[in-house]
Amino acid sequence: MWLPIFKYLLKFAKPGMFQLKGTGQEYEGQYVETNAGKLYAGESPTDTGLELVSIDNDDMFFRGNKTVPFETETVYPTPEDYTRGFMLRYFLKNQTTGKIIEVKNINYIELIKKKYYNGSILKWIISKPAKDIFNQGYVFNGAITRNKANTKQVSFIVKGLDIFITEYDQFVNIESDVEGFKFEELPKKEKIRIIKQQRPNLQRKPKVKPKPFKRLPLVDFSNPPEPQTTQTTASSGGGGGGGGGGG
Repeated sequence: MWLPIFKYLLKFAKPGMFQLKGTGQEYEGQYVETNAGKLYAGESPTDTGLELVSIDNDDMFFRGNKTVPFETETVYPTPEDYTRGFMLRYFLKNQTTGKIIEVKNINYIELIKKKYYNGSILKWIISKPAKDIFNQGYVFNGAITRNKANTKQVSFIVKGLDIFITEYDQFVNIESDVEGFKFEELPKKEKIRIIKQQRPNLQRKPKVKPKPFKRLPLVDFSNPPEPQTTQTTASSGGGGGGGGGGG
């Protein structure tokens, strides 16, 4: 398919971004994006004729020769998660340093094998309402209450997770930006676009700051201080007032 140069953009694909359509082989190198949204390997649409498709990182195979870093990954729910009302979040803790991270499923499977990491899977509610609803004496627990309860359970395994998580309504209040259509009515591509506009899961600061370490003053035992003595003043005994007089 020939296209004039002004109808496509030349870009560069990094590892983990695309694979060849139909083969599943991962692609790295130059590629073009056409004005119709098609992706092709090479420097032009006709260079190789091989079409590219985006890789879903959750489904990527694990490369045995690649070391997975112990770092929090950017995680978003999927349109399918919103259909069922919840997503699964994967948390790990380094038992040596106490660091807690959230990763995608594929890296959780690999990292949990390490003996110095422990982890657990958290069921995270993303269906509305976010807050509890009170109606005629009955309470319907919203996503915040349910997520707090689920996090508390997982915190027995991943201690400190309830401090690591700061927003219990994360991903819940999603809205369509397409006039006349609810989020649930949008096509998958539009849902993904809106989902990626939300703030991701990354949380830099814990809810409760750790107490600062108090350093005690150093004592030089080779040169101990001189003992302090209490100076007392002898009372002048009033003395015998004199005699006197008599007579």
